[in-house]
Amino acid sequence: MKGIHSKLWLAITSLVITILIIIWLFQVGLLNKFYIHERKSVLSNEAQKLNAILLEADQENMISEKVIEEVEAFTSSVNARVIILDQSGEARFFNILDRYFIKAGEFDRAQSRTLGPLLGDKEIRSKLAQNQPFTVVRKKPQSHDASIYVGVPVIRENKKIGDIIISSPLAPIEETISILKKQLTYVSIFSLGIGTLLALYLARIFTKPILNIIEASKEIAKGNFTAKVSHRSDDEIGVLGETINDMAQQLDRIEQLRKEFIANISHELKTPISLIKAYAELVKEVENISTDDKNQYLEVITEESDRLNGMIEDILYLSKIQAGFSNLTYDQIFLKDLIHGVIEKLSYFAQHKNIEITVETHKENISVYADKDKMYQVFYNIINNAIQHSYENTKIWVKTLETDHGLKVEVIDNGKGIAEEDLPYIWDRFYKVDKSGKRNDSGTGLGMAIVKNILEAHHMKYGVESQLHKGTKVWMEMRLEDKNQ
Repeated sequence: MKGIHSKLWLAITSLVITILIIIWLFQVGLLNKFYIHERKSVLSNEAQKLNAILLEADQENMISEKVIEEVEAFTSSVNARVIILDQSGEARFFNILDRYFIKAGEFDRAQSRTLGPLLGDKEIRSKLAQNQPFTVVRKKPQSHDASIYVGVPVIRENKKIGDIIISSPLAPIEETISILKKQLTYVSIFSLGIGTLLALYLARIFTKPILNIIEASKEIAKGNFTAKVSHRSDDEIGVLGETINDMAQQLDRIEQLRKEFIANISHELKTPISLIKAYAELVKEVENISTDDKNQYLEVITEESDRLNGMIEDILYLSKIQAGFSNLTYDQIFLKDLIHGVIEKLSYFAQHKNIEITVETHKENISVYADKDKMYQVFYNIINNAIQHSYENTKIWVKTLETDHGLKVEVIDNGKGIAEEDLPYIWDRFYKVDKSGKRNDSGTGLGMAIVKNILEAHHMKYGVESQLHKGTKVWMEMRLEDKNQ
């Protein structure tokens, strides 16, 4: 399989060859046609000028000084021969080099040598008889020399009074093409050599960052998320390199979160399992255990079983939401009742830390349209987090504000706060601001990830603001109107 370096070199070399072929076609193949077209245009314009002068002159005195001056000016810059015929087809004027013949003594001898072959040409005589402008290209017999003939009839008051024929040799163009072919041959060989070397250089320059990206991608695929693309540029390849670096950074962070999650979940699962096992063995092995002690041990087993079940449910619930298997059931929710229900469920934990939770709504009977069970989970996770990370003897506020876009709900605490560098990551799975692993303060790191996925499924805006040791505010914007409206 050819590498990208070889393919790019071949593509650039092919482009150089194609350009050289196009130059050959235009410079050699079309130059002759272009030259003839231009020569025809020059001769035709001059014939029209002479036609206008002849129409101004008397028929008996066609060849005036003005005609001679015009021919002299024209032939001084163009290698051409001008012939003027009268209405009977006899020559009245023609030139040979810088000599001009007007019907006079030497005219007949010059006419026989110069005009005989021309006026005897059947095609030219046929064109003259049609009384229309014409162009004829003629090659001399047994020679490569050619000439172009342009004829224009002189017509006055719908009556032909003569003809103008201007001829010019085409030999110079043949010589030019021959010289041009030699020149283009040398230029083509030189250009092809330079183009090939340049193609190799450019292919190496362009493929180097791509190969660097490939190597970095292979390392990332092997699990080495510290691999980086070193190429830096403002083009698409540079953007691709930056994207791969960002991807590697994200994968590295996810890998760290995964390791932390495994460590945390192992700790969180191990503790209740150990307690369940220990208290179950006590119930089983201790003889003459009192009813109160037995009930206490069984209560611990029940609580730890519930805790273990809750963690597993959180993991399964988040996986279900992210996989898209959890459908939303929109219904009218009376927000104040929902929040008070959550607070009542969490009152034990709040009272344990002597935390007061206050609900402040901008009006009574606020209703929103959302999935009731999932929004209950959202407020449960947010308020539970606020309780866990608040200091003892503090307050938590749940406030509602009406905005242009609907309803804004804020949960504010005076707790430990979150460092600025941690704020973008609190919505990620397995992420825990408190990485100490303390059982009472740390969960599995799934609560806020569940909140994020539920709010995004509802197409709600959300955010967090926090300062270390001063507190945290989590907010969301909810729709007041029916989803189907």
